[in-house]
Amino acid sequence: MSNGLRLANVAVRPPTPVTEEEAAHHVQERQHVDIAVENSGANPLHAWSGMRAFAFDSSTGELEIYLADPSAIVPPGIEFVSDYPRVPPQVVIAAGATVTIDVPVPTVMRRRVPSQGLGMSFVEEPIENIQQIRIHLQYADVPFQAIVGESLEERRSRLQSHGQVVEAVLTPTSSKE
Repeated sequence: MSNGLRLANVAVRPPTPVTEEEAAHHVQERQHVDIAVENSGANPLHAWSGMRAFAFDSSTGELEIYLADPSAIVPPGIEFVSDYPRVPPQVVIAAGATVTIDVPVPTVMRRRVPSQGLGMSFVEEPIENIQQIRIHLQYADVPFQAIVGESLEERRSRLQSHGQVVEAVLTPTSSKE
């Protein structure tokens, strides 16, 4: 809880259906995870507000959300063809304030499974009955910004070392919004 940043509460809102037009463009329904973040420090902090990665374990009901650089986590058997480290969306949390970060999460995830023959096989699993949410939130006293002319490796290195990461495992509440 360094610098007074704390993951205070988490709520899960049910998904809103997509329109037929959105579905035709392969837009998937998303449920929303609202993460309340408190800054009890004396200075404003810049927290990452866009999901960088997630995982769901249907056997335990644990959803893991990375609002932090997850670059050290590469699943076995996966090789990146292209790794373009993007500047994360960020939100300012004023001193003494609480901000709710809305994180859209898919309602279904594809998981790789052993296949017969060549190629890869996948199964689709619903993300439902979430029992707890493990959150990784990266923040700093200054916003992360792109530097003109920097290489992708330089940006990746800066993303990994920028600020700090606060983590918490919270039991979600339901929200009707």
